[in-house]
Amino acid sequence: MNRTRSSIKNMAVTLVGALVTMLLQLVNRRIFVNYLASDYLGLNGLFSNVLSMLSLSELGVGSAMIFALYRPVAEKDNEKIKSLMLLYKRMYTVIGCFILGVGFAITPFLSIFIKEMPDIPYIHVYYIMYVLDIGLSYFYTYKRSLIICNREDYISSTTTMCSVVGTRFIQLLVLVFTHNYFLFLLAQVLINRLENIVISKIADKKYPYLLEKNVKPLEKDATDGIKKNIVAMMAHKVGDVIVNGTDNIIISKILGLSVLGIYSNYYLLISAIQGMISKVFHSLISNVGNLVVEKEKEETERVFYNIFFANYWIFGICSVCFFCLLQPFVRLWLGDDFLLSDITIWILVLVFYINGMRSTALIFRNASGIFRHDRYKALVEAAINIIASIPLTISFGVAGVKLGTLISTITTSFWIEGYVLYKFYFNKSMRKYMMRQLVYLLFVLCVCFIVNQLCVIVDDNDVVSFALECIICIAIPNLLFVLAFWRTQEFKYFLHMAKRIFRKGRM
Repeated sequence: MNRTRSSIKNMAVTLVGALVTMLLQLVNRRIFVNYLASDYLGLNGLFSNVLSMLSLSELGVGSAMIFALYRPVAEKDNEKIKSLMLLYKRMYTVIGCFILGVGFAITPFLSIFIKEMPDIPYIHVYYIMYVLDIGLSYFYTYKRSLIICNREDYISSTTTMCSVVGTRFIQLLVLVFTHNYFLFLLAQVLINRLENIVISKIADKKYPYLLEKNVKPLEKDATDGIKKNIVAMMAHKVGDVIVNGTDNIIISKILGLSVLGIYSNYYLLISAIQGMISKVFHSLISNVGNLVVEKEKEETERVFYNIFFANYWIFGICSVCFFCLLQPFVRLWLGDDFLLSDITIWILVLVFYINGMRSTALIFRNASGIFRHDRYKALVEAAINIIASIPLTISFGVAGVKLGTLISTITTSFWIEGYVLYKFYFNKSMRKYMMRQLVYLLFVLCVCFIVNQLCVIVDDNDVVSFALECIICIAIPNLLFVLAFWRTQEFKYFLHMAKRIFRKGRM
C-alpha cells in the first residue's frame, strides 16, 4: 500500500506538471513563430541535438548510481548513502566541466552541422548559451537522484514544473516585448540554475547527513560494481544518443534549417506527449526498485504486466489521437505552410508507439540493474540507424529519417530489451511478452483505421470539426479498449484500484 500510495502521488504530480509544461510549450511556440523567423526554430532543434551528443560524457552514470542507491535507501544505511553521493558529486563535476570545455571548443565549427549557414547574427553566442544551460546543470542535479530513490519524485516534479512555468512565462514576455532571442535563452539559463539550486537545498534539508564531513570511501567491491554498471550503461548511452540525437542533425545537413523548423513543430508535439507519459511511468522506477529488492520475482512479474497494460492503454490511445488529429491541429495552430506529408505522419506515429511500448521493459531493466547483458544492442541500433537514415533522407526527406529510426528500433531494441529482462531477471521465455506486443499492435492498428474513418466524415478544417474529432478520438478508442480487455486480469486490477480510491475519496 505504501508503494501504491507513493506511486499514485508521484504520478499525479508528474502528470499535472507535464500537462502544464506541454500547454506552455504550445503557446510559446505559437508566439515564437509569430515574432522570429523559422530558421530560429531550426536552431533550437539543432543545438539541442548537438548538445545531446555532448551529454554522451554522462555515459549512464546517473542510472548506475541510482541503482546503487536503492538498497542502502531501503535499508536506511546513511553512511553508505553519503559515500555514494560523494562519488556521484565528483563524477558529475568532472562531466559538467567536460561538457563546458568541449562545448565551447566546437563553437567555431557549427557550420559542419548546417547545410547553409542562415543569416542570423550572434549565432555562436546563442550556441554558447545552450552549452551553459546543459553544462552547469551537472554541478547541482546529482542530489535529485536521492529524492527519487526515496520515492518522493513529486518533489522533483514540482520544482521542475515551477521552473518551466516561470521560464515559459518570462520567455513569452521577452518575445512579445523585445523579439530578442538572446534574452529568450538567458531566461532559460537563469531559471534552470535557480531550480537546480532549490532542489539541492531541499535535499540538504530532508537528508541533513549529506552535509556531514565524515564521509567514508566506498569499499572496493561496491566501487567495482558501480564501474561495471557504468561501463555497461556507456554503450546504452552512446547508442541512444546517436539514434535519438542525430535526426535533427541529418535533417539540418541534408534538407536545411527551414525544413528542420517545420519538423520541429511536430517533434515538439510528439515529444511533449511522449515526455509526459514517460515521466509519469518513470516516476514508478523508485517503487519498482524497492519492489525488486523486497519481493519475489513472481509478484514482480505480475506488477510488470499491470504496468505494461497501463502503458499500452495510454500509448495506444495517444497513437490513435496523433494519427487522426496531428495534421488538423498543426493546420489550426500554425497554418498550412507548416504541414508535413501524411506518410511522414504515419511513420512518426508508428515510431512514437514502438518506442512507447519499450518503456515498461526499460523501467524494470534499470530497476533490476541488468545493464550489462544488452550493452552492445544500442551500438548496433545506432549503426543501423545512421546507415539507413542518410540515404532514406536523401530519397524521401523527413519521412526517410524517421523510417531509418523505425527500422533500427524494430530490428534491435524492440525485442532485445524484453529478451534480456526475461532471460536474466525473470529467468523464463519471453514468448508471452512478445505475443502481447503483437496482439496489442494489431488491435491498435484496427482502432486507428476505425477512428480515422469516423474523423474523415466530420473533417471540415475548422475549430468545430476539430473539437468533434477530438471527442471521437477520445471516446471511441477507450470504448473499444474496454470492450476488448474488460475480462483481463490487468483491467480488473486497475478497476479494483479505481474503486478503492473512489471509496476512500468519498470517506
